[in-house]
Amino acid sequence: MTKRLQILLYVIAGYLAVFGIMFLLFPGLAEKFTESNHDPSLDMLYGLYALVFAFVSFLAAKEKRAASRLSLIILILMTGHVLVFGYQLVTSMKAFAQSGPPFIVNAILAVVLFWFRKKGKQTT
Repeated sequence: MTKRLQILLYVIAGYLAVFGIMFLLFPGLAEKFTESNHDPSLDMLYGLYALVFAFVSFLAAKEKRAASRLSLIILILMTGHVLVFGYQLVTSMKAFAQSGPPFIVNAILAVVLFWFRKKGKQTT
């Protein structure tokens, strides 16, 4: 695994952990941060889901192989976020202030993760 890919996976783990903790323990803050109303029961589930994927990303960063299944799972997760937030923007389901920033962040992370995984495969 390249050092860049490993660092990126740690960054993704941190990003997901922050959101997971925010939604799980501080749902009021999450609601203000995302500028939308949330269902408290879904906030807890989303928080747990984000923390689990943060842990998966952390485990992927510890893997030796760049094309590990764990890093592929994180790539699929980031791509899924891009599709969902992109759909919300295109259909005007959510305002740009709500879905734009997570769309941009997840798109950048997905592209860079794809690129680093590809480069990692070429060097092994």
